[in-house]
Parts: sequence; C-alpha cells; structure tokens
Amino acid sequence: MNAPNFFFDKFCQIKMPSWTKGRVALVGDAGYCASPAAGMGGSLAIIGATALADAFEQHNGNFELAFETYNKNLRPFIEEVQTEAVEMLDKLLPRTEEEIKQRNSNGFEF
Repeated sequence: MNAPNFFFDKFCQIKMPSWTKGRVALVGDAGYCASPAAGMGGSLAIIGATALADAFEQHNGNFELAFETYNKNLRPFIEEVQTEAVEMLDKLLPRTEEEIKQRNSNGFEF
C-alpha cells in the first residue's frame, strides 16, 4: 500500500463483430488486439493489412466485397490467436494469493 511505484491495469482484448464500416477498415490492435501480453501486435497488424490488401486485389478494388472477404477470411485466425492469448494470461496471471505463492515457488508452468 505504501509503494511509491505501484502500477495496476487490466488486460483487454478488442472483439468486434466487424472490422469495417462504410469506407473504413481497422487492422491490428485497433480491430483485434489479442492482449498486451500476447506479443503479437505487430504481427497481427501485418497479417491483417496483408489480408485486406489481398481482398482488395481479389475484388479489383471493390471495397464492399473486399471488406466482406477481409472480415470473413481473417476472423477464424484472429479468434484462435485471441483464445490462445487468454489461455496464456490465465497461466501467467494468478488470481488468488495461493496461486501467487504456488507460482513463486514452482515457477511458470506452460
């Protein structure tokens, strides 16, 4: 309680039903952040941008069809990554004092 450098935050994921609206498309953390602890932010941004570019090429620049393809084709991969991030956080972040003691004495078990 008296620590001068204590920091507290929560881990969040971005889960959206669609990453596009009108003529706007989101990629990376803006659309589907796995979590700050996943270490995949840059990779997901590149993968998402590539999926979006591929969809535009496939549909000859028709943004409505490209957006539909982008949302449909990338979603299974993003959902898998987000699920794995939650599973990893469950292992890394103990929820009780007993779990903290067990982690501190046994180390991380993956």
